[in-house]
Amino acid sequence: MSTQALHRPQPVAVGTRAPRTAASVGRRVLWHAVMGVVAAAAVAPLLYMVLTSIRPQATAFSGPIVPDEFSGAGYAFAWNDLQIWRNFLNSVLITGVTLALTIAAATLAGYAFSRIGFTARNLLFFVVTSALFLPGVATLIPVYLELQSFGLLGSRLGLILVYTAGGVSFSLFLMRTFFDALPNELSEAARLDGASELQIFWRVMLPLSAPGIATVAIFQMISVWNELLFASALVSDPASRPIQPVANSLISQYGTNWPALTATMTLTALPMVVAYVVFQRWFVAGLTAGAVKA
Repeated sequence: MSTQALHRPQPVAVGTRAPRTAASVGRRVLWHAVMGVVAAAAVAPLLYMVLTSIRPQATAFSGPIVPDEFSGAGYAFAWNDLQIWRNFLNSVLITGVTLALTIAAATLAGYAFSRIGFTARNLLFFVVTSALFLPGVATLIPVYLELQSFGLLGSRLGLILVYTAGGVSFSLFLMRTFFDALPNELSEAARLDGASELQIFWRVMLPLSAPGIATVAIFQMISVWNELLFASALVSDPASRPIQPVANSLISQYGTNWPALTATMTLTALPMVVAYVVFQRWFVAGLTAGAVKA
């Protein structure tokens, strides 16, 4: 028997794992420890906010982290005295309509820029998406004057149009990238079967673009729901404002009702947390789907 045969490596059975070394186990433990610290740092402010919202006003910044006495006065003040339920519904309405308009515009335009050839397509795409390089605060005064001239200043419709226009550029960029990653063979096969361009979009491409649409929806939802500057400057009527300006109005240099403020912030953050938990699978799939050309 030759030396080569004696030292030939034996095949490893399928389904078995290679033994872990002490170094690999140490790296794995260190990695989980670091991720645990990062997760704790992310969750700690939210937990502190919730605990502060159920404290009495007198002990907002005293006593142990977990209060000895619980109180719902902050939520009662925010819900009944401030009537933030109106502003909560305003935010739901504004965010929902903005999402529908943005997704419709970005999906149709993204498909057109990706799949339909027309003159100066790339130049027009650059012009539309160049709004991404413009700070939103730079457009505040022109937008204010424009809404005033159309009689939309102070209305929820005006905010919806502003948010839609501001979110289309980024959403269009994402949707075109997503459509570019889909195989051309799908649309070509449908075209050979006699499908029109609209039928290809509606029956073939749109169902496949669900992860991309979910990504656009989550980004736009977070952006619109948390927006403060335009909502404060363009809408002055407390009954028509979204919830963010109302929460900001609770902060005062002469005294702040911290349980009421944190209760309002908790109610404001809750829909975003629920939405992310529910749609996180589509969110991650949408982020990774357009990364590699199929």
